[in-house]
Amino acid sequence: MWLMRWQQGVDVMRWQQGVDVTEGQAELIVQTINMTAGRWVSNELLAHPQYRLLSSVINNICHEISHNRTCMQVNSTTINSIDSKMQELVQLVLSDSPDDLDQDLKQTFLTVAKTFYYKAYCDPETINVHISKVMFETII
Repeated sequence: MWLMRWQQGVDVMRWQQGVDVTEGQAELIVQTINMTAGRWVSNELLAHPQYRLLSSVINNICHEISHNRTCMQVNSTTINSIDSKMQELVQLVLSDSPDDLDQDLKQTFLTVAKTFYYKAYCDPETINVHISKVMFETII
């Protein structure tokens, strides 16, 4: 969606006017991951109530994390708000219902949100150390 609008120039014009265009960024990342994993994102899926709710929550979380990080406005209220939304996302991902989304799809939403969260609250050196441990250290 965002990519199609961007190609049409809508978000480019908004960006030039100083409007924040990062709001749908998390959903775009989720869709990209799913498409590269071979899970096609259909119009029916995009219209599914649970997909829309997950998209709304993750976009909200990631936008707030990105906005507050660039503005350096991280305070206890912001952290509590983000933590509350993260808890809501975890509950949505872990819940089961008869008309549920695929668990892998739901897990992708959580993974993307955790990545934004991790990047916002860990310094680059810590992230590099963690990546090195995961990639190169032998598991006992």
